[in-house]
Amino acid sequence: MRTKPGRPRQLTVDQIIDAVLAEGLATFSMPQIARRLNVAHSGLYRYVDSREHLLVLAMDRIAREAPWPSTDLDWRDEITAIGETLWGLCQRYTGYDVAAVTARNISPGFVEKLTPHVESLCEHGLDLIDATAAIDFIRTLVLNSSIDAARMQSLTTDQDVPEHSIPGFTDPEKWSGRGWYQRHLDTHLDGLAQRLR
Repeated sequence: MRTKPGRPRQLTVDQIIDAVLAEGLATFSMPQIARRLNVAHSGLYRYVDSREHLLVLAMDRIAREAPWPSTDLDWRDEITAIGETLWGLCQRYTGYDVAAVTARNISPGFVEKLTPHVESLCEHGLDLIDATAAIDFIRTLVLNSSIDAARMQSLTTDQDVPEHSIPGFTDPEKWSGRGWYQRHLDTHLDGLAQRLR
């Protein structure tokens, strides 16, 4: 990053990102980060252009440090393993799921780390669009399932919420842990298997 003119730096971008991760990716504000670092709010803009820029930097670090699976796996196992990596990020970083869904920009690190998996799926026989859609599907499924699981958990503790009347929603699996994540994933993978045939 280019240094902006003015007084010498007293912080590093990594320290600022650490503060973001401590505050929570979805809810942090620039004043909160400044208070946590004991610096003037305006001083943060010597390092980043905006809150969105800082969010992308934080998401970029997360993507680059994540334990992405090998591209040597069977295509079905590879997609499933990508999902497990994303679940791990949702559990490790507070607000990761909401931030990843609502961020206006995607981090370069995420693109860099997922591109080899798109290429790998192409080598397994999917065309470029289907391979990209498969990666996008697993990302979206994990993030939305993580958000939904938290919402369901809050509903189960609210005595005023009536039991769902939608057919199937009374399934206990829908209301616990990852909800219907595995059902959605299996359905999608079975569809991809049909395309490969």
